[in-house]
Amino acid sequence: MKKGLLMLLVSLWIGLGMVANHDTAFAGSMSYSVKANIPKNQINKKLTYFDLKMSPGSKQTISLTVKNGSTEEIELIIEPNTAITNQNGVIDYSKHDHEKDSSLKYAFSELITPKQKVTLKGNETKNVPFTIQMPEKSFDGIILGGFQIYEINQTDKTQANHNVQINNKFSYVIGVKLTETEKSVRPDLKLNEVQAGLMNYRPVVTANLQNIEAVIVNNLDVDARVTKEGQQKTLHETKKSKLSMAPNSNFDFPISWDGKQLEPGKYHIYVTANDGNQTWRFDKMFEIKSKDAQQINEVAVETTAEKGNRFVYWGMGAIILILLFIIFILLLKKKRGENHPNDEQQIPLS
Repeated sequence: MKKGLLMLLVSLWIGLGMVANHDTAFAGSMSYSVKANIPKNQINKKLTYFDLKMSPGSKQTISLTVKNGSTEEIELIIEPNTAITNQNGVIDYSKHDHEKDSSLKYAFSELITPKQKVTLKGNETKNVPFTIQMPEKSFDGIILGGFQIYEINQTDKTQANHNVQINNKFSYVIGVKLTETEKSVRPDLKLNEVQAGLMNYRPVVTANLQNIEAVIVNNLDVDARVTKEGQQKTLHETKKSKLSMAPNSNFDFPISWDGKQLEPGKYHIYVTANDGNQTWRFDKMFEIKSKDAQQINEVAVETTAEKGNRFVYWGMGAIILILLFIIFILLLKKKRGENHPNDEQQIPLS
């Protein structure tokens, strides 16, 4: 009996392992390192990224030190990019050739020499120079960008199982902040286009928020709610806190539709944003047209991965229930056997 229970427990463990390992990612690491070589005109010398005080029309060469920590030859791309704000409300330095914001006068990627490919032999170290050419006209605020460094043809840590494939790619990012004057610049936000769309295959309404000044916005809390036109009742609302925005950038703040389908009609959006020093309040009418709602609703379906995960959980539950039921039946039979032994009893003759 004990052997039977042990075998069932082993089967249960194996069954759970087979299901749980359906979607596993492997960790990885980079075989190279990158360091910013801080120059004399660094404003804050405690920082490990570039924080440079420059003057109008000046030219300066800065450099990065890259080191190959492996014995094999590698090829790296070092790519200078203008800082943007991604859809999660995070400053992002990884987007190359991203559409320039309408309020951005000087893009970092346009002021610095282009991206470079660097070949490193095993355990080799190189200094890689880039030259910055500042605009002739003076400006207040900051220009923000960064270097993204990644390996060409890096080995992906991949697991393929059925239709699931996970790729992990790694890169370094080193920021660059350029300043000319000490004049304080205050952020200023605008609400631009509001429209229906999809995010992660779910219907949303996005409100495009724009920082039109050359300054970083930190600790931004945003509360956006939607009502029907002429009504006060909130249909959908999304709140997010501790967001950040790059200078002269914009992003689409998503208001979740709570998994429901979009309905055509006229709506009203109310947005409140606060960075701890200033509060911005916006409201705007917008319309979801029948054609747009139909197209979005048709595409807004569960992804293959989500369906697969749901079946995984169902499968785990079914395995557990079946094996627990078998264990219960075997324990019940054992108990009955102990209460009604089959051994013949000795009956005295006298």
